[in-house]
Amino acid sequence: MLNSLTYELLENFNLPTKWINQLKLLPTLTAFTETEFNVLVDKYLSKLGSVGRTRIYEAAAITFYHQQSTIPVIKTLLCDDAPQFKLLTSDLALCWVHEGRHYKKLSPFITCHQKILDNFLDKFWIYYRKLLAYRDSPNPDKASELRLEFWILFASLTGYEQLDERKRLTAAKASELLLVLEHPELPLHNNPAEERC
Repeated sequence: MLNSLTYELLENFNLPTKWINQLKLLPTLTAFTETEFNVLVDKYLSKLGSVGRTRIYEAAAITFYHQQSTIPVIKTLLCDDAPQFKLLTSDLALCWVHEGRHYKKLSPFITCHQKILDNFLDKFWIYYRKLLAYRDSPNPDKASELRLEFWILFASLTGYEQLDERKRLTAAKASELLLVLEHPELPLHNNPAEERC
């Protein structure tokens, strides 16, 4: 289905405006079968590449999901930071294991930067274990402590520029990463096979 939510999602997915405008020529508020929708996209957006097509299919599917009434629309989703999950639910929680992978991709050449990164990763996983413990016995005081500790961990500068930039990106996702403090029933990662102890 296509409507204003579809176009909003496609803007968030960074689909070029010319394709969004072309899509606006198609019927709105009509539930299409997959075959019907493929025919329309083939006819009116034939030169659109595969990535753009995928984003359009995702946005149209999310739009249909939000307007249907057969299946309850979930309130909270735990996921990685992929753009297609944005606006799917009212609350989005991010996976800590996926976030930790960004830090593992850093590969410092200077010994002091290697030590800084190793030290940070130790603190990252200690903090993660504190969040796991919080889920077992949540309380408002502990939630406040963990919020403060998050900002100390991710807002402090280390002198290793790539690490500090990565930490800044994590800090920008604080509300999604710390949603567990409001909803301790949420898991901290989205794949049990990825649990890091």
